[in-house]
Amino acid sequence: MISDIERLKRIFERMNSDGYDLKNYLKWGFYFFDQKEGKLSKLSTELINLGYTFENLSIIEDGDWRLYVSVVDVLTPEELHNRNIYLNKLASNHNVALYDGWDVEKIN
Repeated sequence: MISDIERLKRIFERMNSDGYDLKNYLKWGFYFFDQKEGKLSKLSTELINLGYTFENLSIIEDGDWRLYVSVVDVLTPEELHNRNIYLNKLASNHNVALYDGWDVEKIN
């Protein structure tokens, strides 16, 4: 995934307009894809050790595997940008095919 700080700033502005309280904790989800379950399983272990929560590891329609992890955190656009860069490198270090980005949820 290519992380673009200017795009993230615009997304955060929209999130703020949509009622996300960006100064409080939100649930941030991160997605990784590979053809081999084992690579994603090893990556998930490292991410758990870094404080992420394992959400699921599942096979998707095209036969690839998807790892979904989350973390509850307060992030700025710059922090999310840096996290995206880090997660790209982490995926590469584990020979995982793709770090495909993030999503966010409000915490009730």
